Amino acid sequence: MVARTTTSLWDRFAAFDPGLMRLTSAMRAVLGTAATLAVLTALRAPEAALVVGGFTAMTTSLAISDLHPRNQLITLGLGVPLSLASLSAGAALTPYPTAAELIFLVVIHLAVQARRFGPRGLGLGIFGFMAFLLSQFTQARADRLPQLGASVLVAFAAVMAVWYCVGPITASEALRRLRHAFDVRLHDVLRDTAAMVATGQDIDTRSRSLQDRLDTLHASVLLIEDFLDERAADEDTEALLPHLSRVEVAAQRLAVLAVRAMRTPEARTGLAERTARQRLARRIRALRHQPTVGTACAAERCEGYEGGPANRPTGSALVLDCFPAVDELAEALRVLGPRDRPAGRRTPPRKHASRTFGALPHRDTDTESLKRGATRQAFQVTAASALAIAGGHLLSPHLWYWAVAAAWVVFIKNESTGEVLLQSLRRLAGTVLGVVFGYGLAALVGGDGPVLLVLLLLCMFGMFYTPSHAYWAVTFFITGTLGMLLALMDTFSTHVLLLRVQETALGVSCGILAAVLVLPTTVRRASDEELVGFLRVLDRLLRTVAAGSTNTEAPTSWGRAAHDLDQALESFRRACLPLTHPLAPQRRRRHHVRHLLELLEAGAYHARSLAATAERLPSGHVPECATSLAAAAERAHETVTQLIRVAGHGSHAASHMARPTAARALSRLSEEQRVSRNWPSPEHRLLLHIDRLDTTLTALARALDPLASDPDRTTVVPSVRVDIPLPHGPAQAAAVSCAVLTDRCERA
Repeated sequence: MVARTTTSLWDRFAAFDPGLMRLTSAMRAVLGTAATLAVLTALRAPEAALVVGGFTAMTTSLAISDLHPRNQLITLGLGVPLSLASLSAGAALTPYPTAAELIFLVVIHLAVQARRFGPRGLGLGIFGFMAFLLSQFTQARADRLPQLGASVLVAFAAVMAVWYCVGPITASEALRRLRHAFDVRLHDVLRDTAAMVATGQDIDTRSRSLQDRLDTLHASVLLIEDFLDERAADEDTEALLPHLSRVEVAAQRLAVLAVRAMRTPEARTGLAERTARQRLARRIRALRHQPTVGTACAAERCEGYEGGPANRPTGSALVLDCFPAVDELAEALRVLGPRDRPAGRRTPPRKHASRTFGALPHRDTDTESLKRGATRQAFQVTAASALAIAGGHLLSPHLWYWAVAAAWVVFIKNESTGEVLLQSLRRLAGTVLGVVFGYGLAALVGGDGPVLLVLLLLCMFGMFYTPSHAYWAVTFFITGTLGMLLALMDTFSTHVLLLRVQETALGVSCGILAAVLVLPTTVRRASDEELVGFLRVLDRLLRTVAAGSTNTEAPTSWGRAAHDLDQALESFRRACLPLTHPLAPQRRRRHHVRHLLELLEAGAYHARSLAATAERLPSGHVPECATSLAAAAERAHETVTQLIRVAGHGSHAASHMARPTAARALSRLSEEQRVSRNWPSPEHRLLLHIDRLDTTLTALARALDPLASDPDRTTVVPSVRVDIPLPHGPAQAAAVSCAVLTDRCERA
């Protein structure tokens, strides 16, 4: 009983924190900082050296966001000379305040420019910024530079010792943890699906919970994809990704069919119907054991498990549709196998994605966009920091850097003005709550040094373990950590805490002002750019049909394009976050953007299903409809090129339309028309998903431009749904819809 409870709690941790990455980061930060302070205390280092060493150790966990251990070590190694150089420059310029502030602005500009190099550039920029900030915080002088430099080296050495000597994590261990998180989240999806089937009804709260489970399962797949992109994968891990995607698609398809079946009145009436539902629920519960223990025949322990259409129970057609979906998921789990794959078992490796059609153009476009965004944001952050320095000196000549830090932070991983505003409000709210929390703890503890140190480390743990999307809580723990630090340094007072709030309010105000006045990017523009990027990737996925329907490399190419599509969808979702936030003032616009997200999520599901179905085709197999499908897709690509040149009207009329009903993607997918085919072939499944993608794109076109159906308009929008047996219709219509939407957004 105790072992089962411990395993269940560990699984909950794995589901909440995939790969235990936040827990690992928090433990490393706490242990690294504690080890640094212990060594420096033993060496009788001065107070300034303790502050520099402790903050440097904490910064390592803040700056390193790489998933692969090898990449983490590289970033950590590059951070050592960069931190020493920045600290030395700040210490040398401390006697010259004006020059120090000007050089600080240069350091800020270069640190933000480094974000063009991705996560490693962002981390190195944080190292440079924090080192210069520490030199100003401690009022470091050139004569004290050897002590401060030694404390930096001690901090990095302690962090490396903690990371790679005390419970080191290898790439295989990290991947195993991510796989475990995927299995736990799949377990949750199957549990909720079985519960819905057993009750025979779709209560709103149950379907929303199932949608959340599917979202977290998809997030696990994206995390594994990112991890595999960072590492040099071997044959086994190269073959892992398509199998994971196939399991995810099969689980989502089962959930869609279950919701569709349970929303019909027949699902709750009749003895035969109840019997079929109970048998289906048992089959789904049996699958819950398969991803955990990795046995190929775990599902066969279920009573009455006999595959094949002849042995299925009687019941409504919608309930019976779920049984093939269970069989498909069971087969996908068998192919995936256990987490700890035997060393002797090898699967044929797939070729690297960069050699396939459609992978490189999207990555090159992302790189160019990243460079432009880093340059624009560098000027914004520099302007905001200059204003913060000027205003900070008016509030406090000695603590002005708090305002600069606030102005710097609100721009991290944010692009548009709305994102900066949202981040600023979170920062200010977390600071105010953290000041109250820190003041209460400091007053309660008094001057007890050991207790204050323990509370400081606990606040630091909360800072790194809190999810990044709850940024107000992260700021809350940051301010609590600062309060404990001030109490340890005997500089704690109500005036200092109030000054902290004032400096933070000034910093975020300067950040908002710079975001509005210096090369501004509105939320609408940012979301439109991400929507164009999504449609471009979707267009490339459709064109791979023409390039690879008769090519054995097509499944790999489609799988990579589906992965890029998921990344593009996540970028669009982040860009729209200020509009979809519950506190967004424009309710009509909020509902409209949520409606767009629902349509895009449904389209991404069909695109993933398209790639997963292509993976099921045997190597070298040429489907019967390949020639017609390739010809139709080629004609569709020519039509796309023509439409981009001559058609499309960038329209913002959607803001004047009636407020749409914003539903979740699971609800929309469950409302799609049933296909009267129990065992469709992979070829027909490809055509089915292209057809559904066409329908989704048509709805998206109408959502973006409700006047498109007006006969007086010249915009071409495919609105006729072609029957599945005609392979050229859906592919061409989907590609045309995608091209029209792309051109429309570009002209907006």
